[in-house]
Amino acid sequence: MKKIEILLLPKYTTKGPSSRYRLYQYIPYLEKTFFVRVSPFFNDAFVSNILKGKRKSFFSAIKSLFNRAIKIIFLSAKNTKLVITEYELIPYFPSIFESILSWKGIKMISIYDDAVFHRYDRSNNILVRLFLKNKIKNVMNKSSAVIVGNKYLEKYALQTSQKNIFNLPTVVDVDKYPQKDNFKDELKVVWIGSPSTSKYLKKIEPILVELSSSYNFRFIVIGDTNIKFDTKINQTTIEFNESNESANLSNYDIGVMPLYDSEWERGKCGFKLIQYMASGLPTIADDIGANSDIIVNGKTGFLCNSDEKWIKNFKLLMEDKKLRQKLGSNGAIRVRKLYSLDSTRETFLSVIKKSLGEA
Repeated sequence: MKKIEILLLPKYTTKGPSSRYRLYQYIPYLEKTFFVRVSPFFNDAFVSNILKGKRKSFFSAIKSLFNRAIKIIFLSAKNTKLVITEYELIPYFPSIFESILSWKGIKMISIYDDAVFHRYDRSNNILVRLFLKNKIKNVMNKSSAVIVGNKYLEKYALQTSQKNIFNLPTVVDVDKYPQKDNFKDELKVVWIGSPSTSKYLKKIEPILVELSSSYNFRFIVIGDTNIKFDTKINQTTIEFNESNESANLSNYDIGVMPLYDSEWERGKCGFKLIQYMASGLPTIADDIGANSDIIVNGKTGFLCNSDEKWIKNFKLLMEDKKLRQKLGSNGAIRVRKLYSLDSTRETFLSVIKKSLGEA
């Protein structure tokens, strides 16, 4: 029997962490049931520039838009029965192409792990707000199902007429994350992310400076080699690659995730916390958005709502090796139960089958 064809339309190639974890890692399981094709919006060169903090190429973006538009126009329901898209088919463009899919009789699932709707309804550009403020709601309404990564995104989706809303966190393949089993006295605090999100580290820079006067530790930034802190902080920057986002995290001792408290940050899915915890690291994070759901305060890590809490919790972990090990071990157990690929893949598959009318 011929397999049903589905088309994955991620925003990035496998170089993009969000696309890799929200879509690509499910492909081996999808291929057992479906014939899967993949067509990312941006190419490898574009993604590499983003990860290096370089200026985005306008002409590359236009080319990506054109290629995606042509692909949608020439899709045939005879071959492709379902499209799974990350966020939207074409960014900063009305939901016309989502309508084209609907007219063709091709089902669509849209996936969200960021509050992309705020790029439109909170844009500083009055024309963007005027013409696109409801774009993501329209995309959700035209989807056969919507998958969101946290409660804030779910709350937004519930404002639409969409009935098939599924809250699935971003997850990891725990087998790719060796768990730390030997905490030493030498302390390494780690943050991992893209250059666009390293701005949050400035929030805790004064805290790190204060701690540096009493504690001997190294602060490692993975993903932004250009960021510079006060010289009192013993700092190392490492260029991002796929190995240091998984296998190498167990080399560190404490994982951090500072955030500002705004609508955009509330839509974040706390993925770096899941990575730290999968690696057996205790975590410290601001008590904002999905962070509050991922961390069990005092059991897998610490949630903070003030600088004083950040300092207090840093000191607790820095002074107590056994506490670091205990919280790290608890975090790894929690990830296996709630934030692992094994815990979500059957639900992901069932959403697809339901969208195709098979369940």
